[in-house]
Amino acid sequence: MLLLVVFLGFLWTILINHLRIEWTLNPQYGYGWAVPFLCLYLIWQRMQKAEDGGRKSEVGNQNSGVRPLVAVFCVLSLLYAPTRLIEEANPEWRLVSWALAIEVVGLTLLLIYFVLGAQWLKRLAFPIAYFLVAVPWPTVIEGPLIQGLTRADAGATCELLGWLGIPAMPHGNVIEVATGEVGIDEACSGIRSFQATLMISLFLGELYRLNFARRLVLIFGGFAMSFGFNLARMSVLVWVAAHHGITAIAKWHDPTGITILLACFCGLWGLGVWLRGSARVPRAKSGVAPDSFKTQTDSEEKSDERSFRRDAENSTPEARSPQPIGARLSTFDLRPLSLALFGWILLTEISVEAWYRSHETQLPLATQWTMAWPTNNPTFKTSSLADRARQILRYDESRSVAWATDGIEWQAVFLRWNPGRTALHLAQNHTPEVCLTAAGHTLTTVSDPAWLEAGGLRLPFIVYAVANTPRPVYVFYCLWDDRTSAQGRGTMSLTYGNRLAPVLAGLRNPGQRSLEIAVTGVADAGAAENALRAELEKILTVKK
Repeated sequence: MLLLVVFLGFLWTILINHLRIEWTLNPQYGYGWAVPFLCLYLIWQRMQKAEDGGRKSEVGNQNSGVRPLVAVFCVLSLLYAPTRLIEEANPEWRLVSWALAIEVVGLTLLLIYFVLGAQWLKRLAFPIAYFLVAVPWPTVIEGPLIQGLTRADAGATCELLGWLGIPAMPHGNVIEVATGEVGIDEACSGIRSFQATLMISLFLGELYRLNFARRLVLIFGGFAMSFGFNLARMSVLVWVAAHHGITAIAKWHDPTGITILLACFCGLWGLGVWLRGSARVPRAKSGVAPDSFKTQTDSEEKSDERSFRRDAENSTPEARSPQPIGARLSTFDLRPLSLALFGWILLTEISVEAWYRSHETQLPLATQWTMAWPTNNPTFKTSSLADRARQILRYDESRSVAWATDGIEWQAVFLRWNPGRTALHLAQNHTPEVCLTAAGHTLTTVSDPAWLEAGGLRLPFIVYAVANTPRPVYVFYCLWDDRTSAQGRGTMSLTYGNRLAPVLAGLRNPGQRSLEIAVTGVADAGAAENALRAELEKILTVKK
């Protein structure tokens, strides 16, 4: 039992430590810090209600389905090893996050069944599985949902403001008013309140022991409130921008966000209380007073207790006597399982660390390169990145500049992250496809990565063409891993092969550099690439 407790504690520590990066760096999932505590509260609540029937839940033979579950338990344990190996090199990969979470939650539920029995598993299944609400959504779901909510918000906001006599025009994720353009970030898109209301709805549904239909009503009611309140927030912000200027938005942005979050919470709470109360008075049958009915929650609890009594009545006199936890299991002994599991987890952690350390000693020294900007050019100017960008990206060095040469206009952003677990996460999740699209632009990829040489280095650039601009604009983007010997492994395209390549190479926690250059004033992509080749020879410096 001690080994099992240590084993579970270690697995949950690994999982929470993995997810804390997303919870800390991505405001969209900041609510994740509250989820472990909500899980513990639900577990405590379920255990308190089961005190009277807890002794009965230890009796009865549940061995008929144990052996297949042992096989599932072993499979989940074995899968933990490759998951940890891949996770070290890809800490931001959502697929790995879900794999690790499912393995830890699954192993926990199976251990509860093995040690405490089916009745305790039934009681604790939801509180433990509830933790999955804190796992970041897969990008293939989250990305389209954010864009869809943003555009729906922008369109509905412009329509509502039109009724109020304020002309507004949506352009992708941007709303244009007379005083300027109002950008819709991820917070304003509604995705954050959308996910937070899902978390709260599931919690209240379990807290009030609602049935499945009422829980669905609570969830969809939360979604409706989220959209409605977020629409009100965007309308207020755009109204402020139209009457007091774009700069006035900063004063109202956060207060309105907090207001709609509190409003959503209070609205959901009230809906949950109402749904709980409506279950207390079912439709009266003829000749029967309504107060003779029990609440649905009480009925469920009584059903559990009857199940406990039935197990006790069908069991042998020996089984009805007090037994130590796990003594009822006769098909296998927990001690060998505990020792094998503890040894496997220990071997996995040692092997993963040894794999990466052995390869890291053979990696080449980091190639240090930086930019020597043309500060002596009379058209050269520098600007600061927005506070929001600094908060999200958390870079260690940045520079945003612009200049012109021979009729060609250049805009460049250079970012650098020191080695660490967050470097890869931050660099790979904020590309032109994310940032420029959010600003209302439409991008098309011109070609596969183009290799441009400068200072003896070959840098891979992805080339984008920006649509709906007065003149052709081409954006070149390079993401560079400091500690890899071959950038050709495709660090900028997150395919399965490129995800696994650093695992096989034993590469983790590299420092990152990104260079984004926009070229205006050229006829086509080929001319833009030739111009950039010549310009890079002037501005890129390699430190020997």
